[in-house]
Amino acid sequence: MTVVRLYLFGAPRIEFEGQEIKVERRKALALAAYLAMAEQPQSRDVVAGLLWPDLDHEHARSALRSTLRALTTPIAADWIEADRNTLALKPEMAWVDVNTFTDLLIQRSSHDHDNDSLCADCVTLYQQALDLYRSDFLSGFHLPDSMEYSDWQRSQSDWLRRELAGIMRRLAYHEAKNEHFEQAIVYARRWLSLDELHEPAHQLLMQLFASSGQRSAALRQYQQCVDLLKLELASPPEDETTHLYESILHNQFSKTQISGLNPAPSISALPPLPSLVVGRVDALQTIRQRLGIGGDGRPVTMIQGWPGVGKSTIVALIAHDPEIARHFPDGVLWASLGEDPDISGEISTWASALKLSDVGHAPRIEEMSAQITAALREKRILLIVDDIWQAEHAAPFRVGGQSSALIMTTRLNDVASALAPTAEDIYRLPVLTETAGLELLSKLTPQTTAQYPTETRELIRDLEGLPLAIHVAGRLLQSEVRLGWGISDLLVELREGAKLLLAQPPSDMLGVSRDTLPTVAALLKRSTDALEPEMRVRFALLGLFVPKPATFDLEAMAATWDTSDPRPPARKLVDHGLLEPVGGGRFQMHALLVLHARSLLETELGSLE
Repeated sequence: MTVVRLYLFGAPRIEFEGQEIKVERRKALALAAYLAMAEQPQSRDVVAGLLWPDLDHEHARSALRSTLRALTTPIAADWIEADRNTLALKPEMAWVDVNTFTDLLIQRSSHDHDNDSLCADCVTLYQQALDLYRSDFLSGFHLPDSMEYSDWQRSQSDWLRRELAGIMRRLAYHEAKNEHFEQAIVYARRWLSLDELHEPAHQLLMQLFASSGQRSAALRQYQQCVDLLKLELASPPEDETTHLYESILHNQFSKTQISGLNPAPSISALPPLPSLVVGRVDALQTIRQRLGIGGDGRPVTMIQGWPGVGKSTIVALIAHDPEIARHFPDGVLWASLGEDPDISGEISTWASALKLSDVGHAPRIEEMSAQITAALREKRILLIVDDIWQAEHAAPFRVGGQSSALIMTTRLNDVASALAPTAEDIYRLPVLTETAGLELLSKLTPQTTAQYPTETRELIRDLEGLPLAIHVAGRLLQSEVRLGWGISDLLVELREGAKLLLAQPPSDMLGVSRDTLPTVAALLKRSTDALEPEMRVRFALLGLFVPKPATFDLEAMAATWDTSDPRPPARKLVDHGLLEPVGGGRFQMHALLVLHARSLLETELGSLE
């Protein structure tokens, strides 16, 4: 029986048997919110590191125990499952407004009709969801001493706001279709309030005003759009917005045009939108061209690059890109695999997005893949398969027709070569330029870059433009700034590298591992664990080379490895994305991988003794 109610839309609060519970500790509310949003039990170590990043392991675990008592003592109910290693909310004992909100959306998505066509039950479910969404997720609540928690909170809030925007858009079009223009305007205005730079919302309002006889209001809406775009983005509106304005201005607009404006994709399974991306304009444009936007287009694009270079981030941006949405009007399907993928679960998500309800009680992967292929035969859709570790794992997801396109990502050269039709179909995502790296660091820790311009520039050079390393360094530096401590020593430690390896990366850069918070070293270890023991030793020995950058030829590797033919192991390390040929018979290892290799030296060499 549910006795505890958690309200996470707006300022967080907890009710027990109809009475609000006074929770004194912010960390207790933060813990309750984090557990409420988790789909599985959470590691105590992970939660402790998330909420108390500045404490050592022992003190963080102690703080977690104390906070857990502060959360459970005022409530005479066994509503949190806690053992020595994990924590979880008991769903039968706790009601959460956000979870109810998402359950309503899932009920609505199960309806057997077009995604943008609303029946009376759809409208009722959406109205119930809107009643729950009284404000943004944890609005006004923050933990100033945990950037990782702030990142998690922001990603949850952004996701829920996107869901809210979808509700508003669909309800506005539904009311417009029924010529209930005043109610449609109410929904469209709320949609626009979520993002005042979103042109489709401006366009819809212009059409609704014009259709309801408010021509002057429609023209004012266009001018408001122009002014906002000029002020915030220094750019003009899209041609579509301007053409709409001109049709209204010259009395050439018909209200029958509303239903055809910017329909949402009929199919979608999207990743979260990255919270902070810098320096990827050129890469985005290159990928768009490979997809046929301003270029010839390729049916397959394989994105490959160093661990931590941002492959998952770039495809997440592509998945949400407005130009991509226009070019692939039937939508985007995205899946993320990793070393041990849940292929059945990922392909089932695609089947659900396509509303394939006839796949049987327990369909085989091959059956679902075949049915998806049939459903997509005539669709113009973009398929994205991220973080592939074995070529055979990608096979079930190659389901598009002639009008579709496929993007895949991997850190492994041999996987890229196996899956790309030709060498030209492989796009190696570059590291950030020094200028872009500094811009990213300045957004993460503006005080540091302002006070230490020379040192931070040297840090960016040492990190060799790797986004993962810059994100981690920036967050560590900003944590010190918030505490009011000097950062000179930390800058030195970051340049030496050990501090980076022990830090946790931002949660929105973890791909399929976002339910945990591993260290940077643990993420890099994913690549080296795939090597045979002798090959790991050879990789570790390359840590003896000095970075900035670490480059070496076959002769140097032969001497280091004490072998007459270094080519087979070098080829193996290249295939695993741990080395990169740079021409002239030389190879390069990224600085962060050099640090990881050094950290492995003692353990790997010791294992051979």
